[in-house]
Amino acid sequence: MNNMKRIGVLLLFLAGCVARPMAPVTPAHFAYVTNEGDNTVMQVDLEAGRVLKTLPTGKVPHALVFNHGNKLYVNNRGERSLTVIDTAAMTVLKTIPLPARSIQFALSPDGKTLAVGYRDALKITLIDTATDTILRNIDIGADQPGRKLVRIKHPFWSRDGRFVYAGDNLNRTVVKIDAANRRVVATIPIHATVHHFLNAPDGTIYVFQGKNDEGGLGVTVLDAASDRIIKTIPIPLAPGEKAFGHHGKFTADGRFCYVCNEGGRTLAIIDTATLTVVKTLQVGQGAGHTFFSRDGKYAFVICHHDNVVSVIDTATQQVIKNIPVGRGKKEGHSGYIATDGSFYMLNAADGTINRINGKSLTLQSQIKIGTRPMIMVIH
Repeated sequence: MNNMKRIGVLLLFLAGCVARPMAPVTPAHFAYVTNEGDNTVMQVDLEAGRVLKTLPTGKVPHALVFNHGNKLYVNNRGERSLTVIDTAAMTVLKTIPLPARSIQFALSPDGKTLAVGYRDALKITLIDTATDTILRNIDIGADQPGRKLVRIKHPFWSRDGRFVYAGDNLNRTVVKIDAANRRVVATIPIHATVHHFLNAPDGTIYVFQGKNDEGGLGVTVLDAASDRIIKTIPIPLAPGEKAFGHHGKFTADGRFCYVCNEGGRTLAIIDTATLTVVKTLQVGQGAGHTFFSRDGKYAFVICHHDNVVSVIDTATQQVIKNIPVGRGKKEGHSGYIATDGSFYMLNAADGTINRINGKSLTLQSQIKIGTRPMIMVIH
């Protein structure tokens, strides 16, 4: 074959390579899970269904948050520390000493500041995620030594990142902190303990009560600009239920908010236009967290004291199925909807990550992980 023919054959080959589309590359779905019983964090490949690496942390690791990069923060509920992990190398970068035992934390919208709340101290600690140093420990109210009550549950950032909110469960108030000046700027009496907050689509803030002074349950709606209470929406409970409010979740269109009561089986649906409860459903025992399918058709409800995930048809607002997810009656707090519609959740009693088929609504597979897995994040 002469040189001209060789060049022609080579050009045809290269043209074929260019014209032939490359197979799409699917990114790995890595889950990071805290195992409270093992004092570890596990890196899990969800697609391969196997644990990749296990890393020791402090005592009773619970919540996880990424700093918008590869740095992962873990709060250790059994001691006064946070563990900082480099997930690219899966190594511990640092242990940050804290003034008390943390209960939960929240990352600012820009990823630069971590706000830490405590089980046994009425403080919010602000941490610089660039240097992993404490900026300030801020007292938010008058403590009551000896009271066996979790002081703060979930700290919370305003949508613009200017303010941190925290529920002072001893004094039944919501406290607002100016993050730049690192000081309390408002204290709002709500006459209830607080579990969780959410920014509502209309710009208000929903405060999910744990229990109010009358022993009941409600959701307090705050005007974010004026700190004024717009309304407190009472949540009806079934006979014999205890008020132990947990998390809420807005539908994608913002029309409804689903509110869970871990003290029973109640899931209440709030109409966000009228600020009224339009329906109360009975799900599994210990309703805790709601996750909506990507098409919005289903709501999956994690039930902390049962072995089922309840599924709600969002069009009819009816429970259509309770899916058994193992033998143990303790579920974790996290869920994840994959791109194929699968719903992943934790069975804390069985030590598994469960994969629910989003079409057949059946348990499809399980990944064995550690002891008492509680929180999972996807990165």
